Amino acid sequence: MAILFKLAVLKNSIVLSKHLLLSVFFSFYSFIALSNDNLDKARNFFLKGEYEKAMQEASTYNNVDAKILHSRILSIYTHFYIKDQSSEEMFLKAYKIAKTAIEIAPENDEAHVEAAHALGRYGQKIGIMAAITKGVAERVRKYLNKALDINPNNILANLSKGIWHAEIINQAGKTLAGAVYGAKIEKAVYHFDKVETHRNSNEIGVLFELAYGYSLLNEGVYFKKSKILIERLLKVKISSDMDSVYKKKALSLLEILP
Repeated sequence: MAILFKLAVLKNSIVLSKHLLLSVFFSFYSFIALSNDNLDKARNFFLKGEYEKAMQEASTYNNVDAKILHSRILSIYTHFYIKDQSSEEMFLKAYKIAKTAIEIAPENDEAHVEAAHALGRYGQKIGIMAAITKGVAERVRKYLNKALDINPNNILANLSKGIWHAEIINQAGKTLAGAVYGAKIEKAVYHFDKVETHRNSNEIGVLFELAYGYSLLNEGVYFKKSKILIERLLKVKISSDMDSVYKKKALSLLEILP
């Protein structure tokens, strides 16, 4: 959930309806749960930033892990590197691939997370009001909830759901966020804690998204937590193209934290 988010939200006021949709979008690139050894070649292409080769390789396998990987890379590549109108079609393609993975394995939590990822990015691209009218935001949330029902320890789903709570609180204030949307600081922190105790929590992408999430809670103790996570992130060795992107984002976030 999504999630790479625009750092400008920490400086500028953005309407709540936008955040209800954007809060569950992420571009975290972990392949933790995708254990198919045949996909190593595709993963290695991805880590080197050879995204088209990675997708081509993943597409040669007809199994659920390959489809999840293909969908994930396509959404990430499209978000960061495709800026023209074709991106809408590419996000829908990624969503279709993720749905195929769900059809193959309905109880695969990663498949549901990836459907949320791709569909969320599509909704972001077509515009918030159009996405809400078409029910995109609600479908994204349902996919994440399903992923957590299947696997309460899913690192991506917990990360995204925590930021979902945090962004609503940040925009609506604690009282309204809790009363109208059920978003609470303790729920955000609960999901963030689940992420931090995960064995793979020291990845650069995870640390950035956690730092961003805590920063949205808009309290001194959480700003401090965000800074600690960024300092920890900056000490982690870069091992992929996306790591470089995240480190730049982390430095930008650090500059605007109080």
